[in-house]
Amino acid sequence: MPVYNKITDDDSVAPNERVRLDERFITLFLDESPEDRVEAQELRQLVSRALQTLTKEEMAVIEQRYQYKRSPGQVASKLGISRDEMKRLEASGLKKLQTPLQAYMES
Repeated sequence: MPVYNKITDDDSVAPNERVRLDERFITLFLDESPEDRVEAQELRQLVSRALQTLTKEEMAVIEQRYQYKRSPGQVASKLGISRDEMKRLEASGLKKLQTPLQAYMES
């Protein structure tokens, strides 16, 4: 005979589940000054310009690794390249993205 647990109206007994929130949702609750908004816009523009400097192959690798969270092996297989080539493209692409961000943070 199956065992059924009684459902109560008390919210305090709800199971503790980890909830993932989108960053945009979280920012609704943060106090943000006009300076913070300007800096965030500058960073978005900086990243956008840096992304435009990537080659088609570097962009494909970065997208697969960081947007779709695929392993190096999965990315190499999907793109039909060797793991060494994938690692080289990833390192090159990340350097192109990091350099302008580091310069911005130092200024």
